[in-house]
Amino acid sequence: MVILIFIFGYLLIALEDFFSLNKVIPSILMAVTCWSLIIFLNIPVYEYELDQHLILKKDPKYLLLFHLGKASEIVFFLIGAMSIIAIIEKYSGFEAIKDLFYTNTKRKFLWIISIISFLLSAIIDNLTATMVLISILKKTISNYKDRLYYLGLVIISANAGGVWSPIGDITTTMLWISNKVTTIFLIKKIFIPSVLCMIISTLIASYMPVFNGFIQIKKNDLSKYCRNRGFFILKLGLSLMLLVPVFKTIIGIPPYMGMMFSLGIILVIVSKKYKSTSILNDAFKKVDISSILFFLGILLSVSSLESIGSLYSLSHWINETVSTWKITTFLFGLISSIIDNVPLVAATITMFSYPFNHNLWHFIAYVSGTGGSIFLIGSAAGVSAMSMEKIDFFWYLKNISWIALIGYVSGFIYLLIYSFFSL
Repeated sequence: MVILIFIFGYLLIALEDFFSLNKVIPSILMAVTCWSLIIFLNIPVYEYELDQHLILKKDPKYLLLFHLGKASEIVFFLIGAMSIIAIIEKYSGFEAIKDLFYTNTKRKFLWIISIISFLLSAIIDNLTATMVLISILKKTISNYKDRLYYLGLVIISANAGGVWSPIGDITTTMLWISNKVTTIFLIKKIFIPSVLCMIISTLIASYMPVFNGFIQIKKNDLSKYCRNRGFFILKLGLSLMLLVPVFKTIIGIPPYMGMMFSLGIILVIVSKKYKSTSILNDAFKKVDISSILFFLGILLSVSSLESIGSLYSLSHWINETVSTWKITTFLFGLISSIIDNVPLVAATITMFSYPFNHNLWHFIAYVSGTGGSIFLIGSAAGVSAMSMEKIDFFWYLKNISWIALIGYVSGFIYLLIYSFFSL
């Protein structure tokens, strides 16, 4: 019964446009219904250990509280990150970097916007980076058709940039917080394939006719004071976010504690330096609560399947059916282009018991992010762009998907070669 509820809820999430139902709604209802059935029907639940031993728990309420604690780590991490981004936006931090986009040809502008998307997403996550770039593109590219092509490459570049940073993509953050990967190994193994994915995709796109010709980019119209203030807040916010992995490595505090500490520091500096008493309320008003609730619902739903042992059984079936985990990860990447990669990675974390920093986790980090670019609905960045700019699914499929697929395969081939020679 719990599995059927999960499948039904998952279909509603994947087909949210068809049913005209925000994916937050089935996500929350799915989580509550799954755990309610477990508690009401007194279904036996288990604690899933890393060595794949299952320990019977008599009280499902205890296990629910345990999984709620694990999910809350990600939730509070996201709240802190979103609040810092909201503060940067309030003080025109992203508007201040508009001059970086100044060029005279469409092809150069494509490379500039791809590189900035790639780098920015590694710091502020791919979803936020995409939203920032959409805002900037609206102010720089007046032709809607041209803007769509640029947005297609923004999605690919932002997703590629998010996979090599522990704070660049929610799925990578999940792997990091779950102690599957470390920052140093993640960057060491994923940075080059993600760069390849971005560069090859952008290189292919740069030969498309739409990127021929010249372009007129207007410089930002901020006053000198606002521009300097924006640069200061931008550098401050990004620096504090970059300190989060440092806090975890050196001090040992969980990432969400480091992010909350960074949020507290920026609030103190901004409120004192600019005499702002409403900065906290202004920041929280822009936090995307719907995304927070979606992630919470997904994580609790997946934990219900973990608790009843379904994911444990599924992992054994996959290991016996598929000849190597490398094929499994490649298929997962393709699947993540169709369905949301958050539940996919959440399930993967509990399905497999490979050790800390095993290559499988780095493959999962890469495929879940870059694979989501193949279809428009496969990533949060794509869904955001679709809603903000009304991008047609089939237009993206015809013009951008094949580019994303080539980029995805290119980076994956490098991962295979690297893992082979590093044995």
